[in-house]
Amino acid sequence: MSPFETIRSRKARQTAVLPDGRRLGYADTGDESLPPVFYFHGFPGSRLEASFLTIPGARLIGVDRPGYGLSTPLRGRTLRGFAADIAALADHLGIGSFGVMGVSGGGPYAAICARMLPDRVAAAALVCPLGPPEAPAMRRGRLKLLTDLGRRPVSRAVLFRLGRAIMLDDRLVRRALAYRARMPRASADQALMRGEMGQLMLESWREALNTGIEGISADARIYGTPWGWRLAELRVPFYLWHGEADIIVPPSVGRYYAERVPGIESHFSPDDGHFSVVLNHRDDIIQRLVSHL
Repeated sequence: MSPFETIRSRKARQTAVLPDGRRLGYADTGDESLPPVFYFHGFPGSRLEASFLTIPGARLIGVDRPGYGLSTPLRGRTLRGFAADIAALADHLGIGSFGVMGVSGGGPYAAICARMLPDRVAAAALVCPLGPPEAPAMRRGRLKLLTDLGRRPVSRAVLFRLGRAIMLDDRLVRRALAYRARMPRASADQALMRGEMGQLMLESWREALNTGIEGISADARIYGTPWGWRLAELRVPFYLWHGEADIIVPPSVGRYYAERVPGIESHFSPDDGHFSVVLNHRDDIIQRLVSHL
């Protein structure tokens, strides 16, 4: 089955009803007998990202955060609240313990699951993750723009609605992609995004924004909100991968985690960018998590 067939399959378009009646969208990529790993997508992104990374020997489950894709929006949602959603989804699927993998904007969500669910999260992996707002790099460049938008609801709504309109219009998205192609980017990422992976990511971004901007708007607010706990409090086995050539989330964010999470095993790849680090190291990432299950 091709990647495009995979992301359009029934297994990639499932929902679970949560205790409060909301629906949580998920893509279940592996056999139920395999060790489960919950995958938390980037910003923007969707559960479909997990379908790009199908790996023998693991059951990777991509989850739409509230307001993205198939998941019901939740007004005022919080970072901590997401951990309760994942616990409920695991219960729905009959899963006891599991691994978590947070990529880019999904990094904080993997961290909170490890913090709030230590008896169920067997291990956690952070891949080119966004950090807590006090991390120095979160207050510079494009990450500062993102967290600043989180504190400006009107500006956020205007900008995100414009971005959604562009993303869902074929003609406008072609122009936007041509413009993005001229922007500085790690060479490894340039090659990936010009091929099939670029089309798959576009499908995921469109899925993320299909029903509105509630998901990305809530994320922007959450990324700039203090977590209320310290990374030193994390107790489950942790792994980190970050590309040294990443210009979207600087590797200094990865080093912030590496210096503060107890016992973390960190990998900084000299030639990888923001996207290539996921694809080039996916087998290693998943197998490290599965080893704890």
